[in-house]
Amino acid sequence: MTRSLNHTILLLLLAAALSQCKDRYDAPHIAPSAGYLVVEGYITGNGPTRITLSRTIPLSDSRTLKPEKDAQLQVEGDDNSSWPLADQTNGSYGIDTLPLNPAVKYRLRIHTSGGKDYLSDYAPLKPTPAIDSISWAITPDGVGIFANTHDPSSATRYYQWSYEETWQYYSARVSNWKYKGPPPEMIFRTYDEQIYTCWGSGIATALLLGSSDKLSQDVIYRHLLRTIPGGSIELANKYSILVKQYALTEDAYNYLTLMQKNSESLGSIFDAQPSFLKGNIHCLSTPTEQVIGYISAGNVQTQRIFILNSQIPPELQYRFSCPANDRIVPLDSLEDFFAPGKGYTPIDQHFSMLTGMVDGYLGNFAGCVDCRIRGGVTTKPSFWPN
Repeated sequence: MTRSLNHTILLLLLAAALSQCKDRYDAPHIAPSAGYLVVEGYITGNGPTRITLSRTIPLSDSRTLKPEKDAQLQVEGDDNSSWPLADQTNGSYGIDTLPLNPAVKYRLRIHTSGGKDYLSDYAPLKPTPAIDSISWAITPDGVGIFANTHDPSSATRYYQWSYEETWQYYSARVSNWKYKGPPPEMIFRTYDEQIYTCWGSGIATALLLGSSDKLSQDVIYRHLLRTIPGGSIELANKYSILVKQYALTEDAYNYLTLMQKNSESLGSIFDAQPSFLKGNIHCLSTPTEQVIGYISAGNVQTQRIFILNSQIPPELQYRFSCPANDRIVPLDSLEDFFAPGKGYTPIDQHFSMLTGMVDGYLGNFAGCVDCRIRGGVTTKPSFWPN
């Protein structure tokens, strides 16, 4: 449900303070050379099941991901049912649907390409109550996104959320032409080749947990999921967020809460964790080997909302502008400005006031014209309204 942890999991709570100690400290646990296995995901009874495998890496390593590739995974029920998960490349494994039985408990079995076997404990298939609403409001920090839910039976109590967000934005200038060469040639853009409208996307990168355990009723009200800072590109035109809600057992919630606290002390769930985390996944090949992760099972509830630019106060809106005016590029200089790597993108033809003929092309910095440079894609998502 979140991205893979990127750095070595430190094993003792005291490790966070070691830099202040005068005496040398030797940790009793030595990480394997390949790193600890990190298992992330949720066995889902009413939608796709996705499991991500990765390995922890040393703090000094600059990489952001070390996926565990070419493994074999399967979901098993305590009624002897089983389903293999397809390898979706780069450490991701999944299946679109699983016919799970609420009366059955489920676990995850892993066989790595290195020949090691891992197995999670059986987890009950917890029903997840529906999301009452996803609301938003202007806050001192920008735009806050909130989850609201409740369980009339008071059987849930422990919740986790994740989200997928998408936003539409425009470049500052419309490009009607594109450069091809050598030799230099200008070609009119088709509609499918437009680079004016883009959609960016992101996912939750923090653990989002909530509990009603200390309340008389199982109600979650205005639980903050996301704050979009004012002036962010997400607020350029239209923003959408798809929120996913999961029911957890108390043990799973406690495990993830400890991970959350560790992450907050260091800044990100992708940073090293200052205390040892023991989940419900075990290495069968080497019983003493530690595994990072906790596998839960249940149904997932989802809800999507849209926020329009017109609903956002002007002072919070994103402004896409160019630092310079358009430039007239003569016909004999097209390659110097518009060839790959030259930094300019053509906009439109320029006509001579004397002859009425095309004597060049208007252009501007690529970042002002090509919306893809700001991280988006020009393909409209299937769920996006017209």
